[in-house]
Amino acid sequence: MESLTIINEWSDRMIGRSIRVLERDPSLVFSIFYPTFKGDPVSGLDLYAPCQTEVATVLMEMGVNLENLNITDNLTTSKSATVKKGIYPVILLSPGFGVERDMYLGIISKIVPKGYMVVTISAPHESVFTIYPDGSYIKQALEMAEIESTDYSSWDILLECRIQSIISIIEYLETLNRTDSELEGLFNLDKVAAVGHSLGGAAVLEVAKMDNLIKAAILLDPSFHLIRRDNELASVPVLLLRQEASTYIEMAASMNETIAFDYIDGQRYAFKSLKSATFCRVNGAQHMSFSDVPLHYSDHHALHIHAVTVEATTAFIEAVFHSGHMPSALQLSETIVPINSDGDLILIKR
Repeated sequence: MESLTIINEWSDRMIGRSIRVLERDPSLVFSIFYPTFKGDPVSGLDLYAPCQTEVATVLMEMGVNLENLNITDNLTTSKSATVKKGIYPVILLSPGFGVERDMYLGIISKIVPKGYMVVTISAPHESVFTIYPDGSYIKQALEMAEIESTDYSSWDILLECRIQSIISIIEYLETLNRTDSELEGLFNLDKVAAVGHSLGGAAVLEVAKMDNLIKAAILLDPSFHLIRRDNELASVPVLLLRQEASTYIEMAASMNETIAFDYIDGQRYAFKSLKSATFCRVNGAQHMSFSDVPLHYSDHHALHIHAVTVEATTAFIEAVFHSGHMPSALQLSETIVPINSDGDLILIKR
């Protein structure tokens, strides 16, 4: 078992990371980030120990500068890291297609010091690579890279896998909270939210339709063209954060027109099927801006996107956890602006 500690640059609070596998399905690995103390400095590549060589080869083939893996200042690791005792609300994170589950450190490192546990859920064979606690390593399956964007039947299979993974982790957290020597009692399972990016966002939306699993959902530029039109209503409060290109015309200018049309159609459907939702776009954001991927290529616009995303996400979650329903008014930054079901801006009188 590995423990990681990240010292937030604005605080003396630290973040521990434990990597676990699901007992009944050892292929499903997940990371748990939590408040802790102490830790010894490591480089960004050591986040992927003991498979640094394999990961370095893959990332360099993709054109990544390995120095850019140091997403946070003062990244540390120590088996002797001491858990900061408490009971913490839980945020599940389902990543975008192909994105390794922990390539969201820009967001995670800002959320955990606010008093949250963050659980990142893997997508084995779909992610660019997956590393297990025993040191085993698998790359993305060739057939994953070859799925056509319009092959909706294949994408629906992947969506179902994501949904089941989220459900399985939610159920397993109860066991960890009762029996785990390191993490026992840390999870406040009455306050569980889920964040999903891209394909992960579509999966989180489907989980939001199920009773008593999560209390709030945050969708980061989700794959609306893949959501299920099953007439199931989601009563869970939802915050949507789209990229800046949030309308059909804006999307069709840079992607397959069929996908753009189906995406907006799904966005309209979601708007109608959600009982309580706030739809916004993030000015300056691209689809991958919510992850660490732009930073890997020295594109630092993502730093601001991460900051405002965390600000909006935690404000939304805290309001929902406090009142049990979506806030009547959410104070957002000027970067995050409300949109309608078509993705058009909604002008607000000040």
